[in-house]
Amino acid sequence: MKMSRLAALGATTALLAAGIPAAASAADTVRSGDYTVAAGKTVRGDLIVSGGTITIHGTVTGNVRQSGKGSIVVGARGEVEGSVTETGTGGITVRGEVDGSVSEKGHGDIRVSGDVGGRLTEADGGGVIVERAGEVDGSVTEKSAGSIRIAGSVDGSVTESGTGGVTVESRAEVDGSVREQGAGDLVVRRGAEVEGRLSESGSGSLIRR
Repeated sequence: MKMSRLAALGATTALLAAGIPAAASAADTVRSGDYTVAAGKTVRGDLIVSGGTITIHGTVTGNVRQSGKGSIVVGARGEVEGSVTETGTGGITVRGEVDGSVSEKGHGDIRVSGDVGGRLTEADGGGVIVERAGEVDGSVTEKSAGSIRIAGSVDGSVTESGTGGVTVESRAEVDGSVREQGAGDLVVRRGAEVEGRLSESGSGSLIRR
């Protein structure tokens, strides 16, 4: 076996041992433990962290991925030009800007008070909260035990298909439809604006307050 192949095998083994996908390229930033992108700093390419919290006050030009213990926090002046994915025990907080989609595949919540250019997807036990100042250009989906609470604006549709419910708060704006397909209730408060259909197709109720 040539030395170059041995080196590549060793690098792949080290990445897997750290819980980091072997698909990470040499241009990506790969770390373990807590990692902060300071204000004014730019990380080019993807940022991949295992076993720690990612805090972004600067800019990441690629995607952001976190696995294991830890969360992802995009500060008020932070920007991610790609997508954000969390697959560990923590959640995702967006106070700044994410140009792509946001996906949480662990037990934590997604909380948005900034801008998200793509979809919000929560696939495990956490919930989704779009605060009054939050804006989501895509759809919002929750597929498990968590609930969805919309107080800001969503350009796409909102769908909950697990055991949680959906609440659309007063002054919230949803350009698409709002669907609750599981055991929870769909609650729409007076003053909310939903341009599409309101649909409760599970065992819960459609409640207008």
